Amino acid sequence: MLRSITVSGTIPPRPTPKVQPAPPAEARVLKPAAGRAGGYELITELASGGMATVFLGRSLTVDAPLVAVKRPHKHLASDKVFRSMLIDEARLASAIHHENVVKVRELGFEGGEPFVVMDYVEGASLSELRKELAAAERAVDTKVAVKVILDALAGLHAAHMLRDENGRHLGIIHRDISPHNVLLGVDGKSRLTDFGIAHAVDRVQVTRTHEVKGKLAYLAPERIDKRRMCTVQSDVFSMAVVLWECLAGRRLFRGDEAIDTLQEVMSSHIPRLRLLGAQVPPALDDAIMRGLSRDLNVRYATAEQFARAIAHAAGRGNIGTEADVAHVVETVFGPRIGVRHEQVRSVVSDETAKHLFELSHIQPRPAPPPNEMIPQPMLYAAIAPAAPSARYAFGNLNDSLSGANPTIKTQWPLIAAISGGAAVALAVLIALLFHVHGSDHDATAAAPSAAVAIEFPASSAATPTTRHVVVPLPFVATRIWFDDAERDLDPPADVAAFDIPVSSSPRHHLVASGANGAQAEGFLRETDGVAAPEGGFNTLVAPTPTAVATQAPVVHHAPHRHAASPSTTRRDGFTKLK
Repeated sequence: MLRSITVSGTIPPRPTPKVQPAPPAEARVLKPAAGRAGGYELITELASGGMATVFLGRSLTVDAPLVAVKRPHKHLASDKVFRSMLIDEARLASAIHHENVVKVRELGFEGGEPFVVMDYVEGASLSELRKELAAAERAVDTKVAVKVILDALAGLHAAHMLRDENGRHLGIIHRDISPHNVLLGVDGKSRLTDFGIAHAVDRVQVTRTHEVKGKLAYLAPERIDKRRMCTVQSDVFSMAVVLWECLAGRRLFRGDEAIDTLQEVMSSHIPRLRLLGAQVPPALDDAIMRGLSRDLNVRYATAEQFARAIAHAAGRGNIGTEADVAHVVETVFGPRIGVRHEQVRSVVSDETAKHLFELSHIQPRPAPPPNEMIPQPMLYAAIAPAAPSARYAFGNLNDSLSGANPTIKTQWPLIAAISGGAAVALAVLIALLFHVHGSDHDATAAAPSAAVAIEFPASSAATPTTRHVVVPLPFVATRIWFDDAERDLDPPADVAAFDIPVSSSPRHHLVASGANGAQAEGFLRETDGVAAPEGGFNTLVAPTPTAVATQAPVVHHAPHRHAASPSTTRRDGFTKLK
């Protein structure tokens, strides 16, 4: 019996329905199949994207399990570039033998049009899961999200490390990591699929010059900048975006136009999950931020390194099991899988369907009653936490509040990272903002209870003794001194946070030391929980090319403030060497 993941309440899992006897075969009229592809009959459509449609199929020539058959859309079937991409996908993916990669079985042609035959994964994509939970204003449970991403990273690392029969490294880079290409099985395993635009050293079809393929919101920054190379680290960044979105319950990079999305990928501020209110361990938050670093010297070098960091940061208590993932898939998609089984029985005979399910190691399901096809918010509440950031949008360091419509943003700075004692004040401020700037918003969006998605700790009668301060840094630092506190940053970061006594002055002194030997000093003024530079930073030590991350900083005590030198220049509020 699958173990239930309880987030809130004690909602029982959806019972597994029993198969009811089907009407006699002679009383049923079978529907025509969706088509043919070589020696395969296409039973029903599974999914359709911008370039191809995937069908559930069966072999008409051999006694074999159900398969997934990918066929390009008509307008692309004769396109030489796309045909080459499809052939490359079949060739590359068929060479990867790993339980977390969807196996490609065959490449064929029907009427001159190519098709690819793959293993059928009974379940749904991570994109479908996120869509269903987002509609109920919920995020993916931390344990489930971590398990899914660890599985996907295992498959990704296997692809990255693949060698041919002569031991030559093939240099595969997926380049299209997204929730759409992570499949969640009813068996609890997660599998990576769709190597259609993957890069390999001996690839037949190379992406056209300067043409960026892949889903824009999941591209690594270096994929957009034609002056930089795409490496396995690009896949690491994309996978970090997928994990961030699972835990945040919202998109990370999203613009009204394609150019807006690309600009966000290149330069927008990436907020920490805990500042959004996500209940994740601090170490896991740090690991994800390092995976999202735009600096390749900071980002994890390999998928395996990222996976190890996630596992270590999450800890054993925050890594789910296959049973946890299977329970979520069953709760959300169980009825739909039952509909799919009925579709199979409507095209082939009941005996044939039963035999196909047995060969595929699939438990047959009846068609669900109509009431089970309606989303079950109470069931979702038992498997997924509330989304922490539904009412917020982030464009830069001065994160902004937004209403129910994500395209309408106020111009006030975000008050995020305030302790639980300030919850009432925050709710009042949001209500005022919506009164002034959001008269065209939905009435429910203006209510403090609906607008505030950050989960604050339970209020206490005791007066808070500390306040939370977010500290932007002038560069990616490895060690900082904030007033009298000294801290090593591992992994290096360009932002830090401190809990300080409420009686502390709003003016602070900061010294930052970088991995390249650079040091800067300045005074900060705290406003709304963010300590911004008061008059820029003074450079104490210039960066050196030979400096390493473990180099001891030159300054061991908080130094006196230095006057700005004529050899320095101001940029983004900081003073740096020319």
